[in-house]
Amino acid sequence: MLKSIFAKYITAVTVIVLASFCILASIIYSIITNDFVDRKMTDVEHSARLAADVTSYGFESGHYDSLTEYFLTHPDIGYAINSLTHEDSGICLFVTDRSGDLLLTGDSFCEEAERVVADSAFWQELLTELEENGLYRRSRSLKSLGEGTHIICAVNIYDESEQVIGIAFACASSFSAVSLVSTTVQAVILACLWIMLAMLIAMYILTERIVDPIKRMSLASKNYAEGKFDTRIEVIGHDEVAELSVAFNHMADELDLLEKKRNQFISDVSHELRSPMMAILGFVEGIRSGSVPEDQRDYYLDVTADEIKRLSRLVANLLDVSRLEMGDKKLNFVKCDICDKAFFVLVSLEKRIEEKRLEVEFDAKEDNLFVRADDDALHRVLYNLCENAIKFSHEGAKLKISIYENRAKDVVLEVYNEGIGISAEDLPYIFERFYKSDKSRGQDKKGVGLGLYFVKTIVAAHGGEITAESEEGKYCRFVLKFPRYQDK
Repeated sequence: MLKSIFAKYITAVTVIVLASFCILASIIYSIITNDFVDRKMTDVEHSARLAADVTSYGFESGHYDSLTEYFLTHPDIGYAINSLTHEDSGICLFVTDRSGDLLLTGDSFCEEAERVVADSAFWQELLTELEENGLYRRSRSLKSLGEGTHIICAVNIYDESEQVIGIAFACASSFSAVSLVSTTVQAVILACLWIMLAMLIAMYILTERIVDPIKRMSLASKNYAEGKFDTRIEVIGHDEVAELSVAFNHMADELDLLEKKRNQFISDVSHELRSPMMAILGFVEGIRSGSVPEDQRDYYLDVTADEIKRLSRLVANLLDVSRLEMGDKKLNFVKCDICDKAFFVLVSLEKRIEEKRLEVEFDAKEDNLFVRADDDALHRVLYNLCENAIKFSHEGAKLKISIYENRAKDVVLEVYNEGIGISAEDLPYIFERFYKSDKSRGQDKKGVGLGLYFVKTIVAAHGGEITAESEEGKYCRFVLKFPRYQDK
């Protein structure tokens, strides 16, 4: 039912606000009602006691047989009771004798007083309470007083000898409290409506600000699924949604770059596969047709074999890429002497070094520096770096291998060569998959730009790091760092 974020958000907040206002209205109602009843009860009790004092003032049991006789000789008491009734139109008074016969009442309360006295059940309850406590205080509904709740108080009237000679009865309607509470609740409801309106407007603006980028991200993700990576999300503000937009745009940049690399890789692989396949096909067709002289067949067969080996290396490299990315290539970590391993790699490349007449320096600060590594993987890293250094060095230039321990207790290996170097534009990308600079492509006929990617991946798997620095046309230096082997 509530599918959108806006609808869910509005519903949840509206329910919370309405519940809060209901609780607030209940608390206000309870406070006002209780306070009014307490105050009114005090006023009614005060009026009843005042009526009792006025009635008993001057009454002497030796001179008067009853209150009736006393009131007949003192008409001013009736005026006093009537004036007390009119002082506060909300409080009504009357006086009865001990048996409940009505003696005095306010002019406007005569009929109600008669009905109260005539209510035998209520009057018996009142007399019982007065007999026990001398005071009757209740907030209750009484049909004889009309609809609604009334605040009732009655006290005994005593003579000078503390004998009960009558009852002073006072009551007041709680209608004014109900009116006050109703007015207050209406004010609270009106305030609630205004606050709800302001809240809805504010929430609409805020929610739209949150939801709109999400909608655009959803649309952009559909474009990305179709291979369209040119859509970007406008970044507004500095909140979490803005951070998400930045991250989304960064993801789009990476996807776009990856798509370009993929297309470039497909182009490179197609080119790399086409060249040897066309060469092999041409040589085979030539030999089959007899266009290749008999004395040159062995030469063309050797060239065909080289092209087949090139295809085999390409397939093997692609398989290794897949294994690295899938995590299927497992490394067997052992204690390896990196000095001995680097020296062995140089010896295995001695023929190529002599062909270029390179000046080789091998500088190991210690005879043995051990690292925790996979033996074959470490050999491949060192062989790849040294082979590249030889391949791209000028004839008769310098090739230097340096191995030492730095202050952080890492084993550092540097491969330095003087040669064509790497351009500043290509340097940030040389460790990426399938990347080959134009300059290196011209000299590296056997590679497809996977060697340095393997090197970086293997070094990272060993907990190390590799960096490169170069000046085009002068030199290139690769620096590897491995954690030194620690005996357990």
